[in-house]
Amino acid sequence: MKHAFTREEERTLMAVFDTAIPAMTAAELLELVPSLANEVDEKTVAAFAAEVPSQVPGLREELHTILPAHVTPEKIAELKMVLRLMRGYLGSLALTGSLTPFESQPLAVRQKQLLAWKVSVIPVYRKLYDTLVKLGVALYTRNSATFRKVVRYDPAPVPLAKSYYDFSFMSVVEAAQGKWDAIIIGSGSGGGVAAKAMSEAGMRVLVIEKGEHFDQSQSYPEPFALNNMFERAILMSTQDDSVALLAGAVFGGGSTINWAASLQTTAAVRENWANEFNLPYFTSPEFQADLDYVCDVMGVSVPKDHNTQNKIFLEGARRMGYIRAVVPQNDGGEDHGCGHACANGCVSGGKKGGVHKWLVDAAVAGASFLRADVRRLEFTKRVATGVTVRVGKEETVIAAPRIIVAGGSINSPAILLRSKVRNPRVGASIYVHPTNYVYGVFKEDTHPTDGVILTAVVEEFANMTPGGYGPRIETGLMQPVLSTTLLPWAGGQVHKARLARHSHMVGLIVITRDKDSGRVTLDKYGDAAVNYSVSATDAHNIQTGTIGAAEILHAMGAEEIIVAARGVPSWKTGDDWATWKEQVRVTRPASYGSAHQMGSNRMSSRPADGACDPNGALYGVNGVWVADASVLPTSSGVNPMITTMAVAQKIVRGVVDGWRGGSVAAPATGPRL
Repeated sequence: MKHAFTREEERTLMAVFDTAIPAMTAAELLELVPSLANEVDEKTVAAFAAEVPSQVPGLREELHTILPAHVTPEKIAELKMVLRLMRGYLGSLALTGSLTPFESQPLAVRQKQLLAWKVSVIPVYRKLYDTLVKLGVALYTRNSATFRKVVRYDPAPVPLAKSYYDFSFMSVVEAAQGKWDAIIIGSGSGGGVAAKAMSEAGMRVLVIEKGEHFDQSQSYPEPFALNNMFERAILMSTQDDSVALLAGAVFGGGSTINWAASLQTTAAVRENWANEFNLPYFTSPEFQADLDYVCDVMGVSVPKDHNTQNKIFLEGARRMGYIRAVVPQNDGGEDHGCGHACANGCVSGGKKGGVHKWLVDAAVAGASFLRADVRRLEFTKRVATGVTVRVGKEETVIAAPRIIVAGGSINSPAILLRSKVRNPRVGASIYVHPTNYVYGVFKEDTHPTDGVILTAVVEEFANMTPGGYGPRIETGLMQPVLSTTLLPWAGGQVHKARLARHSHMVGLIVITRDKDSGRVTLDKYGDAAVNYSVSATDAHNIQTGTIGAAEILHAMGAEEIIVAARGVPSWKTGDDWATWKEQVRVTRPASYGSAHQMGSNRMSSRPADGACDPNGALYGVNGVWVADASVLPTSSGVNPMITTMAVAQKIVRGVVDGWRGGSVAAPATGPRL
């Protein structure tokens, strides 16, 4: 195996990682986390206290494989340059103020240096901290069996689906020889709905998905899922690295790895879309009927119970007098027994997304499936004639007169841009629901990974500005790798103690309907690049929501509250509450997460501000529709699965009607190819 880093570079990286997660004595660890003495055995406490990332089996191998596979060569080169500087005398002087190379400095000095980078006024130092510390913590929690023991993460086996559909995938040669009425690019929330509707109407449909299908014959642990079911193994971020982007890259797309939340579009958002973009569909009975239809297909129902985390959340919101609601689930009206492992592909079959409902119905009705990466659409003049797919290094053209683009809000515009569609609105308005985590640490065990992930929402702050812009607060995924990767670092021993208290945490997410958007472009390799920074308006809304989340945890007696705001210490019992809240109010989060991307090919009645027309047809060409979250006019405010599915149902209804009438689409309008 070719290594991505030299031995010297690896040694410097391990010095950083071992600084972020340092060795300590068992007595030091127990002084910070006394409850461990009654929760795990002495041997586990001692092993966790002494363990450092450089000693963890598998960590170095993953460093050399996962990073180069999912991070651009330019970013790898930047990292290697920094590592060279950290090893040299002059580089060390510039980065640390000392001629002694970073790896040769005492632990206390190295920790002080990382903390200085964290709060530096110089952006490159903050970025250096964010990259190195988060990478070290992520690799450690992905690979350390000792960490999983100390947080007692040994979930009961998920009951496997009693039966599951045996999907068949054809070869690219077979697909190229087929006669298709339509090709659907992507199998997520929009693509699944499109596949079912079109195949049940009698159309010959080929669904092309670049992600792998993992059947329900076995469970998939969190590290495996992160590496294999998410876009770029969750290492994708915006170009300035300020927002981590989580998106499904698996058969079924986001519907396979989402948290089952099934919220319908709010009135404020419907009115905003109808009025601002002249789209009366969104305030019509037709839209409500489409929302209700997709919910009925999946058996969306109110959860029968809440786990400990959601109960604490709801009661804290009640004590604060906040507006709150139960979050329906697409669970077919049955108990959903995955726990937080539902984000690893829902092997119980309880979540009725793509692989357990829409794609099954499509397959039964005759849809075909192909695993391949769609690189571009093919046209004759302005008329779509098919797609070019890549399998390995080979490219193949597959013909079809209708193309439904449903690859998600990051990849759909990239496909259209690679196709050189002369539509200036393609990729021009991506929204990401920027998100901040807020952690409450309680005296009692919170069983954070038991039960359904997200069954409640607080809407107190959801309409802070006209049009329905503002944050909602929900419970977050608490599987230990993802949740602790987002946990703010405040020094090595402190962080190791925080990791050890995972089983006493409640994680809340502040998810904001962003008013301001970014843009999807192509990098030099022809892949998607997301140019997005959280605006001052949206950051203010997030900070307001963060205080609201902290108030909920405070009302429930949390002993410590941790927010991802750069330079803001955690609040602990005895600290002045009002002073701490003011610090949070005026301090932007260190970075953000995003699990929802929308609007990058938005629909509008006007080509000047939309990539697609009100029927989802791409302006400027004939035979291409967009039917995923990228066609939404702006951010949805709520988890977008139901909205996306409803809009996809409306779009493909028009496609089916055209096919039945013997046409492909109305004459193309807008700029010419």
